[in-house]
Amino acid sequence: MSDQKAGTDKLEIDNMFLCGSRFSRVSLKGAVFRDAHFMGARLEDVNAEGMSFDDVNLGGASFKNVTMSGAKIDQANLSGLTITNANITDMTVDGIKLTDLIALWDKTHR
Repeated sequence: MSDQKAGTDKLEIDNMFLCGSRFSRVSLKGAVFRDAHFMGARLEDVNAEGMSFDDVNLGGASFKNVTMSGAKIDQANLSGLTITNANITDMTVDGIKLTDLIALWDKTHR
């Protein structure tokens, strides 16, 4: 968001359907969404550094051109997850480097 002269109003929105709304050049820093529906929503050109998700259903979600360096995932159902064209340097699963797991699989399945 480049316009430093933007307004700084705080909104309290409850029990409101904003389906099809568009938000451009908006700062939601510190915003909280509770019991919200984002089905079919798109986030484009977004800085979500430090954003947290708790009790969130991301089934069928897709991520493209995403930086997750330093991110943590805990208590997650990753069944059916597909990762392609990813830099997995120092990525771990339960403390084990993913590159080591792949190397072991390659060694035992060739």
